[in-house]
Amino acid sequence: MKKIVLLALCAGIVFGANLKDSEFFKDTNSTCPIKFIDVFKYPDWIAVLEYKNGKKVLFSSAKQMFYYFYTSKPKEVVPLKKMYVTDYKTKELIEATEAFYVFGSRVVSFSGDDLIPFGNLNDAKEFANQNSASRIFEFSKINKKLIDYLD
Repeated sequence: MKKIVLLALCAGIVFGANLKDSEFFKDTNSTCPIKFIDVFKYPDWIAVLEYKNGKKVLFSSAKQMFYYFYTSKPKEVVPLKKMYVTDYKTKELIEATEAFYVFGSRVVSFSGDDLIPFGNLNDAKEFANQNSASRIFEFSKINKKLIDYLD
């Protein structure tokens, strides 16, 4: 069992290193502004806010991104271009507004209880059934109260 966990951790570090070198993440600070960890240490959970001025802010999970979105008071107002989360099944970045978020499962992120994003509703349902999840939320149903509850 220890070998499996070690292999998974090594694969995550290698995948994270390759992802970090991609053009999308070029010249981007990889430290989560909430948890202060390098997001590429846990690449399966990366979330991103992309602003219209080209700046990207990376997060260690969807929960941290939403927390920042609802609570930060920026020094300057820059319109948001897109929000991204990592699809838990495909490990690819997807638009956060189109994702389905599994709530209350046995699977937790580095940050503890979290919202687990999927690009496909059937994938979210399958995961929820396998991991005793409570609910599946669409983006429009996620609010500050839910994020505060997860903390």
